[in-house]
Amino acid sequence: MSKRQLVNWLQNLILTLLTISALFLLTRLFLFHGGLSAQVQATFSPPSSPSHPAGDGYNSGLPFSSVHIMVTGDSAYGRYGQMYATASDPLLQQIIPLFREALGSASEVGSTVDKTLRDALQTPGIYLDLTCCLPLAAVSVWLGEDAFFDRSVCAMALTTELEDAATLYLLSNDGSIFRYFTALPTSAVQTLCEDSAPNEGSFAYESGYGGLPPYTVLVGEAPVLEDVQAGLPSQYSAHNLLTALDFNAYTTSRYTETSSGVEVVEESPRTLRIGPDGRVEYSGGSEVSSSLYRVSAPDGKPSDVLQGVCRLADALTTGTGAARLYLQALETDEEGYCVRFQYQTDGIPVFFADEGDALAVHVNGGVITAFQYRCRSYGLPSKEDERGGGPLPLLPPSMAAAIASSGSGTGLSIGYVDAGSGRLSAQWLAK
Repeated sequence: MSKRQLVNWLQNLILTLLTISALFLLTRLFLFHGGLSAQVQATFSPPSSPSHPAGDGYNSGLPFSSVHIMVTGDSAYGRYGQMYATASDPLLQQIIPLFREALGSASEVGSTVDKTLRDALQTPGIYLDLTCCLPLAAVSVWLGEDAFFDRSVCAMALTTELEDAATLYLLSNDGSIFRYFTALPTSAVQTLCEDSAPNEGSFAYESGYGGLPPYTVLVGEAPVLEDVQAGLPSQYSAHNLLTALDFNAYTTSRYTETSSGVEVVEESPRTLRIGPDGRVEYSGGSEVSSSLYRVSAPDGKPSDVLQGVCRLADALTTGTGAARLYLQALETDEEGYCVRFQYQTDGIPVFFADEGDALAVHVNGGVITAFQYRCRSYGLPSKEDERGGGPLPLLPPSMAAAIASSGSGTGLSIGYVDAGSGRLSAQWLAK
């Protein structure tokens, strides 16, 4: 063996010994921090971004309405009730990850009856009234977890009647209830329930108000809500709307209807009608050049449709300085989808006196073919308006529930009713 070969052999031997020593030290380290294969993969893989980034809501692309919460204890007297919790509410931020994990591991048991759910709600659990009825596909986008089954959902519950894992319930507006086993530990639900002190919350079915839907969330005290001023935002103009909606803001293909004051802009096959009262209507064909109106592939999933429609909602809001829009319904028909939105202020919904939508978007073949919009803003009353005094207090919840229960099947909620520009006061609503 030559001198050079001997040197190379010794270098290779040293490198081999160093590699073996390093691997031995790594294995000793991984004994304290998980399995070897998982740790090696984590060590040499690039860092990934969080799957659920922080922001306004659990999925920033889906403006989800506020929800009602009921946290149950070991008896009907151990309940914590809360109306209109928004995305930033600390309790809701703790609850959402639990439903996300439960939905991700859910296996369907089948339909069940009211008694099964009510018995389960005698154990520590969490009930969420979504305040609207949506396809599970939309709810799963909000939660940030894919759902592998189809269902219409107006409320969800996580209960601890089983020893090891929480049980998931999905409720629909037609009264159907479906039950699912999950891999979520019951201890996770129990811990949250133990941290929520009872505050006289209850369900309608256990409070003697037979005229109310049984799972109506009732609270012990009415919230104190300020009046709001409704009106057109200062940025509402034809120029701003045309710019926001990818029209030519300087087009000459426009005219104003003498009878109504509506300004009509035509860019064949698209037509935009802009009313002086904040009503905006769009109609167009299936062929569009602007990406703002292409929401998905022709056979796109509901989540793709929602993502595209929410881009339009954001464009309308930012372009005019209007109040933010919140998802209210996702409906399907022979022509495609209709996605409906409403306004809310500080989590409290705003309804129009004629029961219309704030925004209704029609999607056909993956393209937005029409929408109807009411541009509104809601803020604190001016100092001049405040001279008339502060807001009137709401009726006590028990009194409001008693009045609402006189109508069979009538729900109970709190909201503002917008009948035009002016000052709005929150009120109990029987809907």
